[in-house]
Amino acid sequence: MNEIVLTQELVRINSENPPGNEREIAKYIKDFLEDLKISTELIEFEKNRFDVVASIGNGKGLMFNGHMDTVPAGELNKWKYDPFEGRIAGRKIYGRGASDMKGGIASILAAVKNLSREKFKKKLLLAFVGDEEVALRGSKYLIEKKKYILKDIKYGLIGESSTMKARFAQKGVTDIKVKFKGKAAHGSKPELGDNAIYKAADFIQEVRKLIEELKKKKNPVLGSGTINVGVIRGGTKVNVVPEFCDLEIDRRLIPGENIKTITDQIKRILKKLRLNAEVEVYNFRLPMQLDKNLELIKILRNIAKIELVGEPGYTEAELFYRDANIPCVSFGPGIAYQAHVTDEYIPVKNLQKATKIYEELIRRVCL
Repeated sequence: MNEIVLTQELVRINSENPPGNEREIAKYIKDFLEDLKISTELIEFEKNRFDVVASIGNGKGLMFNGHMDTVPAGELNKWKYDPFEGRIAGRKIYGRGASDMKGGIASILAAVKNLSREKFKKKLLLAFVGDEEVALRGSKYLIEKKKYILKDIKYGLIGESSTMKARFAQKGVTDIKVKFKGKAAHGSKPELGDNAIYKAADFIQEVRKLIEELKKKKNPVLGSGTINVGVIRGGTKVNVVPEFCDLEIDRRLIPGENIKTITDQIKRILKKLRLNAEVEVYNFRLPMQLDKNLELIKILRNIAKIELVGEPGYTEAELFYRDANIPCVSFGPGIAYQAHVTDEYIPVKNLQKATKIYEELIRRVCL
């Protein structure tokens, strides 16, 4: 079974998250690896939520990582083809997760199959995880509860949708909630109330000024940090002065920015406007930038002419680097801009190229 058929088979297994249930796809991968005589373990990190872990060889080696879950397919009638069919059309495989990132997993599995009879001198770890699309619980569980699995791993490669480019830097991300309180009153007598939406509106105008301020500070690889007000909720009825207004904000960070940077900026705006608000910063994930001279990067670029890039999106590369001390590069056959879209696809040629590159990487590091 090659990477093309494997991609189709994986796409046909619904692993949407939410709701989140990796049991079927995890079982498929486990069976595939065990057919190759590779010892494999299913790890249930929550009910019906699974990681698949397998390893070959011993000594300081390499981890291949990929997430088995996908975002929901959305409205099925908007898709050109059934998102769980895995149809090939025009040398592309269509379906939810084709690019993000079942195609990457398929190429990893195909490369391992091609080398499964070789004698491994160094450790090759395969870690296919759940819940990447929501809260990273699968990878966090391995790092926090199963540390022994990551022993002797020198470098990691994540088969994320990177358009066949090596992503060695990425922005950090955090979510911010800002909650404004007011006082309710009848809409015919707004002077008797305190409009929370007006407070939020003033705050948003200052956030727009912060956007321009952030543009002045640039990282040579990642550019500038960004901020975006993505959700606003306020009021209960059109003829009632709103007593609450809540904002949800997406903040992307570049190296040099941290949680203090973010909270100080929000507090500064509130102070300027003389507003009180409840501020919550959560899901905080740091930016990451690896050394271009990292041995893994050198090997990859020696195998093929691979462009090094930084990306604004977050991957678990940073999580493994920060919490497990494993430098990870993201490199996969999926098209970056195909992630999460309707009519998601992956080019067949990318799958074939990625398999060859993964195979050669394993040869150079582990054999």
